[in-house]
Amino acid sequence: MRLRWRAGLLGGGVLLLTLGVTAVLLLAILDPPLREREGERLLRDLAIAERLLEGVLHDEFLSGAADEVARLLGARVTIVGPDGRVMADTGIPGGDVRGLETHADRPEVVQAREGARVLLERRSATAGVQSLYAAVEVGTPEAPRVLRLARAVPAFPAPGRRGLVLILATGAGGIFLVVLGSGLVTARVGRELDDLTGRVRRMSDGSLGAAEWEAPGSPELLEITGALRDLGEEVRGRLGEMRRQRDEMQTLIDSIAEGVLALTPDARVLRMNRAVVELLGMREPDSFAPIGTLVRHPALRDHLEESVLMPLHPREVVVGGRHLLVRARLLEEGGSVVTFLDVTDLRRMEQIRRDFVANASHELKTPLTAMRGFAETLLEGDPPGELKDQFLTSIRMNTVRLQNLVDDLLDLSRLESGAWKTLEEEVEVAPVAHEVWADLLNHHREREFDFAIVGDAVALADGQALHQIFRNLLDNAVRFTPDGGTIRVRIEPRGPELRVAVSDSGSGIPSSALPRIFERFYRVDPGRDRAAGGTGLGLAIVRHLVQSMGGEVSAESQLGEGTTIAFTLPRVEGE
Repeated sequence: MRLRWRAGLLGGGVLLLTLGVTAVLLLAILDPPLREREGERLLRDLAIAERLLEGVLHDEFLSGAADEVARLLGARVTIVGPDGRVMADTGIPGGDVRGLETHADRPEVVQAREGARVLLERRSATAGVQSLYAAVEVGTPEAPRVLRLARAVPAFPAPGRRGLVLILATGAGGIFLVVLGSGLVTARVGRELDDLTGRVRRMSDGSLGAAEWEAPGSPELLEITGALRDLGEEVRGRLGEMRRQRDEMQTLIDSIAEGVLALTPDARVLRMNRAVVELLGMREPDSFAPIGTLVRHPALRDHLEESVLMPLHPREVVVGGRHLLVRARLLEEGGSVVTFLDVTDLRRMEQIRRDFVANASHELKTPLTAMRGFAETLLEGDPPGELKDQFLTSIRMNTVRLQNLVDDLLDLSRLESGAWKTLEEEVEVAPVAHEVWADLLNHHREREFDFAIVGDAVALADGQALHQIFRNLLDNAVRFTPDGGTIRVRIEPRGPELRVAVSDSGSGIPSSALPRIFERFYRVDPGRDRAAGGTGLGLAIVRHLVQSMGGEVSAESQLGEGTTIAFTLPRVEGE
């Protein structure tokens, strides 16, 4: 007979014997506690019945109230009057209690009238079965009544108990012999099976190698051990391949700059890359978290939840100041894949282009209109000599203004497109400022200023760019500073950098306009700036040039007290 049959027969015999003995043992041991618990339950039900019957102990309501309480509690309810007459009893068919004998001598009734809460077991004279009784006095002193609950309990006679004890003793001896015999037979096989079970568990996560599958001592386990060894190698290989593919897929998804989000058919997160977390500004989600609990933007949340239900057109939303183009695609097996493309820079460039075209058109239109008007006037008639010279001078000034505007536009275009390359060289800053100032004085010989350059240093910068920076800053200072005013250039080394500040005592700039003066075409006073010949691009060019050389530019001003434009540049060490 093979091992599995022997083990099966032994196990079946042990189980059968154990079940029989257990049943008898439970009956013998649990009978008293069960009765005790049944009594406690009956007392609790008595308290409930007492509360339920408060206020309804009138004769006309007693029968109906007792029936309702009996139905709710599952117990026989009896109400006994002060003279021992039964006023209601749910154990009587039809509720006709007129033929019942007096209950004044019932033990529970007697004790209840003495003020006790009674629980006792006796045989019911009416029902003829062994029952548990619980009773308490209720009502008022003028009309006292006794409320009694009863439930039948199963009888378990003493001869049966003795027989069960004998059977229990015999069964215990049999169990001992069976367990001893089966233990001797299956001890070795049991150890091998336990070891085999542990190996199978390790095999499930791919951590068990082929060398760990040793041959068992029992011939019955050789075949299954070999099959499990082959299966373990296959599982290990497949798990490794799955992990590799999963890691490669996650690495690929995370490397995509575009946000990718996969949703289950019930709009839960199946997978997402880091770009989605960054674009939407949310925390790393738990596995299968509902997308509605992660996305705060109402319109985007609704769009994502709808994406798993129906095809949707691409939609652009603004989340945290970013313009996101959202595209969703339904999957055949359910759910959807949603992509997020950050088009913030594109929208910003579109706005910059629109503003640039509008501002440039406006700046070009003003001088062109003036030139056309003067030219048409000259062509249509023969104005006096002075007026003719005035018209020609105006045409020349507007032509120069157009030329400066076009030159500045070309410079700004090269800077913003990256076509202009910075040449790093050692440049003495003060001589460049002197050169620019001398050139400006040639164009403004009729004007006088208190000009000085304070300090000097050698910067690591592009000489041509630095020349253009001083040209724009000093030209602004000259145009907005009255005759006799003060213009200063201060050069101060500060660690690895140097700070250059161009100050004037001119009209100054309102504090509300300071944040915008480096924008293209922005003018604090458009009429005055155009009259002075400015293009509105000088400070924008200064900002680009300074930033391209690794510096920063800032402005300080008080209205009516002058302006200071400062910028930093890398400083040549040792200077």
